[in-house]
Amino acid sequence: MNWTHTAYPQQLRFGAGTSDRLRPVLKDAGSRRTLVLTSPSVPADRIIAGLGRSVVAVFRDARPHVPVPTVRAAVQLARAENVDTVVSIGGGSVIDLGKAVLFFLEQEAGTPGMTFADRPLLTHIVVPTTLAGAEARPVFAMTDPASRHKQEATSPTLVPRWAIYDTNLVALTPPAALVASGMTALGHALSAVLAPGGPEAAALGLSALGRLYGALSILVEEPGALPSALEAAVLAARGAANSRSDLTSALALLLGGRCGIDHGVAEALVRGPVLRFNQDVLGERGEQAASLLGRSDLAEAVDELRDRCGLPTSLTALGAQPEDLAAVARLVQQHPSFRSNPRPIGEADVVSLLESAG
Repeated sequence: MNWTHTAYPQQLRFGAGTSDRLRPVLKDAGSRRTLVLTSPSVPADRIIAGLGRSVVAVFRDARPHVPVPTVRAAVQLARAENVDTVVSIGGGSVIDLGKAVLFFLEQEAGTPGMTFADRPLLTHIVVPTTLAGAEARPVFAMTDPASRHKQEATSPTLVPRWAIYDTNLVALTPPAALVASGMTALGHALSAVLAPGGPEAAALGLSALGRLYGALSILVEEPGALPSALEAAVLAARGAANSRSDLTSALALLLGGRCGIDHGVAEALVRGPVLRFNQDVLGERGEQAASLLGRSDLAEAVDELRDRCGLPTSLTALGAQPEDLAAVARLVQQHPSFRSNPRPIGEADVVSLLESAG
C-alpha cells in the first residue's frame, strides 16, 4: 500500500482562556505589524486589546462565503499597512479570508509557496470560533457575487502556523451556528475514514467520528459537551487534510455561493443522499463508520443527527430553486471530487440526489 501523509508546520493550543494569551505567540512569531481579521458577529474586542501595540489595523467586515470584494478590501489594507502577521478571529469564512490575503500577497510578491516546507510570506495565526476546521487545510474558498460562483484556491503555505482553540470563546457562538459547523466537522471525520490518505488520517477520523457524533447530538441542550466536540473537530479536520476531496463538501460549497446556504447546513442536507448513492461501494470502511455511530445505515445516522440538531431539512425551504440545482450539478463536474467519487457519477445523478435533499 502506497500513501503520503503531509504534516504541516503548525502548533495547536487548546483550552479555556487560550485566546487571552496571544501576545507571547506574536512574540514567538516575531510579529511587528499585525492585521486582525474578524466579523461583526464575533466578540473579538477583548482579544484584540490583549494583542498589544503590534496591531496596526483591524478589519471587521469578514462575511459569509468570502465575497471577492471583501477579499480585495482586506488585501488592500494588508498591503497599505505593510503587515507581517495576520490574526483571524472567527469561523471558517474569517479564516478563509486570512488565507486569501496570504495567497494574493504571495502572488503579488512573486513568492507563491511551492512545497509545504516553504516559509509563508506572512505569519497567520487563527482563533477559531466554530467547529468548521478551516485552519487545518491549505485551501480557501471565495464567492463572486456577480456570478454567484464559489470556488477554491490552494497553496502549500496557507496552513496557519498557530491555531488557538479557546473553549470559552467558542462557547459564545450561537448553538445553531455551532451545530451547523459541527456537520462540516462530521464530514471531515467521514472523509478521513472513507477516503484516507494513509493510516494516520484514518486513525484520526476514527478517533473523531463517534465522539463528534455523540457530542453534537446533545450540544444544544448540554453546553458541557462543547470541549469534547471541539477536540473531536480538531482531530477530524487534521485527518481530512490528508484525505481525498469529498463530493458532499464540493456540493455544499457551490450551494453556498449560488444560494447563500450556510456550508454546514448544506453538508447536513446533501451528505445523506451522497452516502446513499455511494453506499454499495463503501465496503468495510462504510460498515465501520456506521458501527461507530451505532447504526447499520450510515446515511440514516447522518440524517438523524441533522434532525436531532434542529437543522433545516430541505434545500427548497432555504431558497434553492430547480435552476440552482441544475447549475450546481453542472459546475461540480469541474471539481476533483466529482472525478474521484468512489462510484462513477453523472450530471443527472447529481441533480437527482440534490432533488432528494428537498
